[in-house]
Amino acid sequence: MDSQRRRRYEAIAEPSYLENINGRSLEDLRTLRDECRDVENEISFERRLCHARIDILRAEIERRSGQQDQDLLSRLPEILGSAEIRDDETALPSRAPNLSIPRNADVPRRRVEEIAGEQTMTRLNQLQVDEIKEVMASLAEHERNLSARRRKLHEVMDVIQAEIVRRYTSGEADPTAALG
Repeated sequence: MDSQRRRRYEAIAEPSYLENINGRSLEDLRTLRDECRDVENEISFERRLCHARIDILRAEIERRSGQQDQDLLSRLPEILGSAEIRDDETALPSRAPNLSIPRNADVPRRRVEEIAGEQTMTRLNQLQVDEIKEVMASLAEHERNLSARRRKLHEVMDVIQAEIVRRYTSGEADPTAALG
């Protein structure tokens, strides 16, 4: 995660981010929620990058073992388009997934690039299977760390959303104002 995104995440993860949540304006709550959504989208995008690279690396190991006879490049659409269910996605999601591309998608994800950047991916055929498995393990570890951060963001977003809903249901806020 680059330093600006890390700082934004760390600010959101601090208990002080939710301080005096009951005293904040509805507009402030929406702003906080939107900031959380932006950071969550960035983290989710980086997770998807990890998943894609792991899928490519797994496909290369399968190709070498004879499970697949097509070259990796011709299989790329199939590999990246597979709907393989990951461990954390086996249950129904508690919220709709955001599959949009973040505004800063063109910014390299430094840790993903360190683990499996262009240099690694372009020389896959030169790597030993054990090396590929090490890269996969590093990507999986990074993805787990990102998932933990994402869960924390969801917890914060849930608190903010609960306060917004509480205001609407209690009559403190006019729900029709959100429509206009």
